[in-house]
Amino acid sequence: MTTCDVAIVGGGPAGSTCARALVAAGLRVVVLDRSTFPRVKLCAGWLSPAIWDVLGLAPSEYPRGLWEWRTCHVHFRGRDHAIRGHGWFIRRFELDEFLLTRSGAELRLGVHVKQITRDAGDDRWVLELPDGTALHARYLVGAGGTNCPVARMLAPPRPRRALGVQELELQADPLAIERARLGRDGEPELLLFPDFAGYGWNVPKSDWLNVGCGTLDAGEVHAAWQSTREHLKDHLPDVQLDHLKGHSYFLYDPAHLERASQDNALLVGDALGLAHPVTGEGILPAVVSGACAAEAILAGDAASYGVRLARHPVIADYRLAHRVVNAVKTLKHRAVEPAGRASKLGSYAVARGFGWMFSGAKLPAPRLLDRVLDLLPSGR
Repeated sequence: MTTCDVAIVGGGPAGSTCARALVAAGLRVVVLDRSTFPRVKLCAGWLSPAIWDVLGLAPSEYPRGLWEWRTCHVHFRGRDHAIRGHGWFIRRFELDEFLLTRSGAELRLGVHVKQITRDAGDDRWVLELPDGTALHARYLVGAGGTNCPVARMLAPPRPRRALGVQELELQADPLAIERARLGRDGEPELLLFPDFAGYGWNVPKSDWLNVGCGTLDAGEVHAAWQSTREHLKDHLPDVQLDHLKGHSYFLYDPAHLERASQDNALLVGDALGLAHPVTGEGILPAVVSGACAAEAILAGDAASYGVRLARHPVIADYRLAHRVVNAVKTLKHRAVEPAGRASKLGSYAVARGFGWMFSGAKLPAPRLLDRVLDLLPSGR
């Protein structure tokens, strides 16, 4: 038997951010992950500006591949729009290993947690490992993504189904990547689907390329990929877009936070379901939740984690964006023109709004917007 203060199941950005803060405070932290690092993690890999403050890191201090962008190219209803914004792209293969290594936690990688139980005698969590040993921890953090065993145990409410993603990241000749991009290296190309049910992307990263699509209805993801591929084929003739892999995760919903913690067990990142309700960005909310979980643990009050998370400016903005999405769905027949009658101005406004959110910008006048939404049937 091994005893520690905190056991974290999952070594991605959420788990490593939580671990780093706890280790810095003097706690013994063990991070377990079924993968060894560095490991392949399919993800477009974009970072909003707010992430650097949460990580306590300047972009210039990140020692791995980093692609800064100030323009994103949004294709919507037959028109292309170059939208000003700001963000960065990374490769998850590099970022996750960097964050996990610098956490300073004790790492147990390539280890599958067989079973998790609660020892009522000493009020600790017990993690049974394949080698027959057990890890006892006062606190348990579930950071293992959508299928995290801690998430299955706590079972947070899921009002909506997980979205579906088809994605491919590959290395190719730099000249082929250069021909595949619409602007500078690192500038994303985004194909916003006419029904607002998802989007496709093409992200050039020097000699690497990430392409894929995501849909609110996982059953439509294959058809969405065919549309994305058809759109990309003219400027990706030298790149083989085969062998895509699928995965799923949950967009933020306020209901998820109702089971953010229980009995000194906390869920962070995709294990809780915190991706941006419009763009699906997941790395920023992952590190935010990891930091908030660490704060609650260090305060000796794990039960306060959900409240701390809800009050964080990033998650508070997600709550508002979620309300806006619900309002738009309710008023869709009034707010959205049929594709054949979409005006040039209206198309630009939608594209600009999406590109603006893609850069991590917050919704304006949150208090006023909240009051307006209170007047609508979906404003809850």
